[in-house]
Amino acid sequence: MKMYRDETFIALLMTTLSLGLSLSCVGHVKTGNETGNDSTEAMDASDDAGPAHDADAEDRAETPVDTGERAHDLTADTADLYDMDGDMEHETGTEQEQAHGQVLFEEPFEDTAFSSRGWYDSPKGDLSSSEHVQGSTRSFECRFRRGAKGCEGGTPGRHHFQETGSVYLGYWVKYSANYIGSGHPYHPHEFHFVTNKDDKWVGPAYSHLTTYTEQVGGVPRIALQDSKNVDLNCILLNNDSFVGCDGSFKDYVFTENRSVCSCNGLLGDLDGRDCFSTGNGSYYSSRFWDAGEKMFKDEQGQYYKNDWHFIESYFAMNSIENGVGIPDGVIQYWYDGKLIIDYHHILMRTGANPDMRFNQFIIAPYIGDGSPVDQTMWVDNLTVATARP
Repeated sequence: MKMYRDETFIALLMTTLSLGLSLSCVGHVKTGNETGNDSTEAMDASDDAGPAHDADAEDRAETPVDTGERAHDLTADTADLYDMDGDMEHETGTEQEQAHGQVLFEEPFEDTAFSSRGWYDSPKGDLSSSEHVQGSTRSFECRFRRGAKGCEGGTPGRHHFQETGSVYLGYWVKYSANYIGSGHPYHPHEFHFVTNKDDKWVGPAYSHLTTYTEQVGGVPRIALQDSKNVDLNCILLNNDSFVGCDGSFKDYVFTENRSVCSCNGLLGDLDGRDCFSTGNGSYYSSRFWDAGEKMFKDEQGQYYKNDWHFIESYFAMNSIENGVGIPDGVIQYWYDGKLIIDYHHILMRTGANPDMRFNQFIIAPYIGDGSPVDQTMWVDNLTVATARP
């Protein structure tokens, strides 16, 4: 299979569409921006109309697939092939980085009056006066008791903000010296953005688009999930086999009504992916990008997990051209000011959702299998903006 660089691929895509032909799209898999790394996963929470992060949901059915050699093509012939069609009207262009972002809201965690600052969905949470960054007096404390799936004292919950095509998250974090997360190659989930295509109570594990900023086993990870968009008539599984597709995944013609993450094809930058049946007639569809190395380490030093570190992540929607989603969105992750995940060929929305925008932030640390030990994370001075302030 061939791998296309961006300009060549997009030009080929648009030329083919203008000729009224179908194009089998080959995903471009690389370390971000020719140099960075990345990773993703998804949170298990229900999609009932009510407080999503307070309800248990189905735990993971499979271990996500790491594609391994990030700079190389996937091995299976069907791995990132699918046909596309779409309307020919022109939609708005890409929503990329801004020189300086507009701050949407800030949370200093100095008191528990979260609802007065716009938080909802049973906002609460324990604060620590002994663990905090310089200039602060308290931080948010999330203690996982052994066997617990969430924070002992709850979380501030959710916060709406002005709709935007790009979002930035910045926060300080510290983990207890014995912190090991889930002990699995997935979870805990930590922070999410969701969009205007879902309601205010949407479960972040089953949505039209959820972003994930987290670390798994000490390795920073960014992830996307869009399970509500899955075309159930043709499913690409983790082992590159398929379900349905009229007998041929390669020849199946997808419309813009499809998942961008994994179950309906692998267009754009890819590190790992996850597609599995939830057992209720739907499929979970996600992809992720890891930093490539452990950054929250057990040993004292620059990367010691029991020290405070400043984490930043950024997500920018891709453009829509002639009714078709173009893989030119952006995901980025900074660790103490160092850019360690950097991808600029991301598909987050298709022509079916040209007006998709981010509009909600969720704090939801979650370990689906229950915490293997009594462990704690602290978060301080959190900022949500349209780009790096």
